[in-house]
Amino acid sequence: MENGNKPNETVSKKSIIFFMLVTNRDTYLASYSIKSYQMLKNCLDNFSWKLIVYMNNLKEKFKEIYVENWRKFDYVEIIDNTKFINIDALIPGNTVKSEEGWSKMIEGKYEPCGVVWTREFRNFQSDYWVTVDADFEILSPQFIVEAFEKLENNKKIIAISDYNDNCHCYDTFSKENIVAMKRYNTWFCIYKKDTQKCRTSHFYYQEIIHGLRLSFDEGAKFQWDLREQFGYEMESVDEKYKRQFIHYGAFSKNNSLDTEKKVYFYRIISILSHKGIMGNRSIIDKIIRTGFRIVHKILFKKTRDERGHLNYHSKLDD
Repeated sequence: MENGNKPNETVSKKSIIFFMLVTNRDTYLASYSIKSYQMLKNCLDNFSWKLIVYMNNLKEKFKEIYVENWRKFDYVEIIDNTKFINIDALIPGNTVKSEEGWSKMIEGKYEPCGVVWTREFRNFQSDYWVTVDADFEILSPQFIVEAFEKLENNKKIIAISDYNDNCHCYDTFSKENIVAMKRYNTWFCIYKKDTQKCRTSHFYYQEIIHGLRLSFDEGAKFQWDLREQFGYEMESVDEKYKRQFIHYGAFSKNNSLDTEKKVYFYRIISILSHKGIMGNRSIIDKIIRTGFRIVHKILFKKTRDERGHLNYHSKLDD
């Protein structure tokens, strides 16, 4: 044969691991997010992929009800950290340290994301590793298809996500003015295997320069070192795809949306305020988005407010 392959020889597919942390606080919403990966089944035919759901100290009630449903999806693999982590050592308000000595507060009775990402990232064996949040939902898959096409066709690009540039802002946690440093957002970030060459942890990191705090959210310092130490390039998802996914935001701090029904209505109103019906620029969709943003602002003020503060205990933890 012209390509040199034997008639029965199959070309091995590159592999992808989507890695999702799920806590008790975002379990209700995670069910929608996990289900949304069904959209990829006919879109990533050139890859072998799976979604690893990392249960971050889920209570037995949720394991019995939700996890059993998640297992029914043939693309889902479950990891239960209660099998190998000392859960009693996770005391909200205490701190954990990275190998560099960077401190991170334990906010709830679950492993901080920087701890898990650092450990699991270094061990993955797939061609691609993708951090995905439990409160990140796929609404249409084209942005993912294009992201992998770019990564396959451009060896210089090492990772893709959407991103926030350096920003002077007020930090509601510390009640200080800070510079939030550039980060390719980790609620959906695709990394090539070569990124494992960087041994920087995924912990939160900060520097004080001339009295001003430079704040690197989880993953940001790792990404900084990928660019500055290794010369890798990272790219952002095209703006035209912004309505093809939704990040509900900081659900690991969730306390008020504590029932299935509350999360159901929150999700519907959030999608309508973000996407509308069709997710396009039509007048009807613009009116729908504007109207439901007003509804969202009125109904979910408490929900937004709790996202801006450390939450050491949630009703959902009990």
